[in-house]
Amino acid sequence: MSKFNYKARSISGELKEGEIEAASVREAAGSLATQGYIPISIDEQGGSFFKIPKDFKIPFLSPRVKMRDLNVFFRQVAVLVEAGVPLLEAIMAVEDQIINVTFKKIIGEMESDIGAGHAFSQALAKHPTVFPELIVAMVAAGERSGTLDNVLERITMFYEKEITFQQKVKSAMRYPIIVLVALSAAFVFVITLVIPRFSSVYSALKSDLPLPTKILININYAIVHYWWLMTIVGLSAYYAIKFYGATPAGRARFDQLKLNTPVFGLLTIKVSLSRFFRMLATMISSGIPIIAGLETTMNTADNVIIAASIARIRDRVVSGAGLSGPMAEEKIFPSTAVQMVAVGEKSGNLDKMLSKSADYFDEETDYLIANLMSLMEPFIFLFLSVMVLILALVIFLPMWSMMDLYTK
Repeated sequence: MSKFNYKARSISGELKEGEIEAASVREAAGSLATQGYIPISIDEQGGSFFKIPKDFKIPFLSPRVKMRDLNVFFRQVAVLVEAGVPLLEAIMAVEDQIINVTFKKIIGEMESDIGAGHAFSQALAKHPTVFPELIVAMVAAGERSGTLDNVLERITMFYEKEITFQQKVKSAMRYPIIVLVALSAAFVFVITLVIPRFSSVYSALKSDLPLPTKILININYAIVHYWWLMTIVGLSAYYAIKFYGATPAGRARFDQLKLNTPVFGLLTIKVSLSRFFRMLATMISSGIPIIAGLETTMNTADNVIIAASIARIRDRVVSGAGLSGPMAEEKIFPSTAVQMVAVGEKSGNLDKMLSKSADYFDEETDYLIANLMSLMEPFIFLFLSVMVLILALVIFLPMWSMMDLYTK
């Protein structure tokens, strides 16, 4: 048995912190769910640096539960519940259609929990790596207000938005990735096949190679003879950067760098604002208090800089301020969105105005993604020009030098 520090929220949104004794993180989450709390974070106390957790899995070898699987699951359960089918029977009916073995096992465990008298939200909370805090909080609010079918419908709409966005980004990034792969292949071809031939010819002629060609020959020599050392250095650098990025200071630095990156920084901000307004609107319309909604959006934010901004807004709201005022003080929220929120507060339709703000940023994001290629063209053109210049110098300079030798 191990001790874990935890943060969790009650059904009413009250935050609770403490420690709990359990055999694993999953068991600790289950114990909290049984007590009526939704886990936010669970960390083992005093774990050894080299200790391998019991729940450890190698990511690329372990089957994942994809967002599309979750969307299908909630969509089918929502349809059955809306048709009057009891929740447990609806989940059992959906389980038969699930192909993902990992997800099928999780659904079976949820059925056992619900059959034992646990709420649906408590059963979801036992699997925090599959069902995020947002989904658990929404289901808990739906159970409390008796509108579970509506909440499940909102969850499917949220997942559909996320899936559509991911598909658009992948489509926009396909061409730049193809260009980078093609250039990398050409570079490897020149280093491994072309340059050694020049080297052997020039050695026979006892003539010096041009500087660019010498540099690539040395690179080729290092790759052929010291590939093991380069691999060790590369992996060490990768894990050092990854370790630093896992620290609070490192993640803050990298997340700030993401926001400052040309084109992609603006895209990150638009996407984050869209998710913020969409999640907050969904939770408020589901009956979740605004403070708990801000807490959830803060904890599920992908960027700590944006999460810190949401935390400052939450603190101001807790002290009695409205939502639009604190938002106006944060630079990442444009005036258009602040005005829409202010109108929603005055009219009493805050959730609708938040949803419209999300739609606005969705349109902005769609426009940015649609024009991503044109925005990236200058950078791609510059990169291509530099790479072509390097390859041309490496190949043609030796040829010109050889022509000079024969003409002398």
